[in-house]
Amino acid sequence: MKTLPKAVCELHADGDGDPSRSFKLFSDDEGMIRFNVNPSEESEAIAAFAADCSADGQSRTFGLELRPSSTPRLDMPAPVAEIRTPKPSDVIRPALTKEEALQLSDDELVKREYPVRPNPIQAPRPFANWLQVVTKPARRVDSRQMAYPELRASSQANTNNWSGWDFKDAPNEEPNSIFDMVEGEWYVPTVTAPVSEGTSYSVLWVGLDGDDGICPKYCPGNGQTSDLWQAGTLQQTIDHFFFGHQYSISYYYAWTELVPAQSLQVLPNFSVFPGDEMFISVWVGNLVGSPSLSGAYGIAFVEDVTRGEYTYVYTPRGQVNILGYQAEWIMERPYENGALPNLSDYNNAYMYSPYSRLLNGEWVSYDQPNSQQLFMYDQNTGDLLSGSYSFGPGTIYFQWYNFQ
Repeated sequence: MKTLPKAVCELHADGDGDPSRSFKLFSDDEGMIRFNVNPSEESEAIAAFAADCSADGQSRTFGLELRPSSTPRLDMPAPVAEIRTPKPSDVIRPALTKEEALQLSDDELVKREYPVRPNPIQAPRPFANWLQVVTKPARRVDSRQMAYPELRASSQANTNNWSGWDFKDAPNEEPNSIFDMVEGEWYVPTVTAPVSEGTSYSVLWVGLDGDDGICPKYCPGNGQTSDLWQAGTLQQTIDHFFFGHQYSISYYYAWTELVPAQSLQVLPNFSVFPGDEMFISVWVGNLVGSPSLSGAYGIAFVEDVTRGEYTYVYTPRGQVNILGYQAEWIMERPYENGALPNLSDYNNAYMYSPYSRLLNGEWVSYDQPNSQQLFMYDQNTGDLLSGSYSFGPGTIYFQWYNFQ
């Protein structure tokens, strides 16, 4: 849907001014917003939506009318599939030969905008996935970010918000710096709204640090929130009803976040769709540099393998020191305006190649003897919301159970 370039939009049923039933969207540099609408059944009734968009001092409302039918008509044609036309300004990262891929140093790989190479002996599956990525051409996507101030994919003080695995080296909550990079690969899960009211969320991510147990002594500003550098995909959904028919709207984004300095930062130019294969790694380093905890930036490499698009994100650390004491692979329900929302129904999801790199260059998988398996529970009822399980070598299986 075409709106204003670089806009923040609120999508809602036409005439419905209740902000709790609106849906925040971010347009790309050309003004496009992308979301999925799944009606419960066919109907002759028209569902009218409106997107209120603002950018650079401009505000406009854009209308959208939908009729859920398998038979297109002249007054209500079938949606046109989006086909991106190559542009002269496109930057295409060329495919490497296998010989080149094995010979280039980490610094040279990053300089040429490839991801860091896993050790083929210590991490054979991540290496195979990496080789698949670098031996195909890919288009660079501009890494412009927009703050999503209502959402924070936060550090962890309990199991109300996280499920997954973490590998931590902080005996007696004294952090030891041993990790400098974390990576994972997954297919973006399709989400549905578990209840008919309000927006529900899930975020799937990899990250460095984040356990509040080391606070306040080792946390930024001696506060109660640990440092955390993370990147992943956001899945959010809401239901609307027109004339008794349900319309489920869902929205998918790539994002990063530096905790506690930022809220969630989405990448509006990076289109993500359910079923897309994502390859994501995070580390600390300098500009176009390989991992080093003394670096000035949190660095995220994000590639949509399915669409052949990638980006590098460089976030200045400022006063946030990434200590490198913990690696995580997490499914989370992020905080919305300081409260935990409903967990969107992702059914199940798999994360492949969940590995971390140690400071000595060694690669290790998530399932170490002192790794911790995390389950998400509702803080009031104690109900299990999301579980994580080891699914053979090099794979984490996530299972949705409940929304709250």
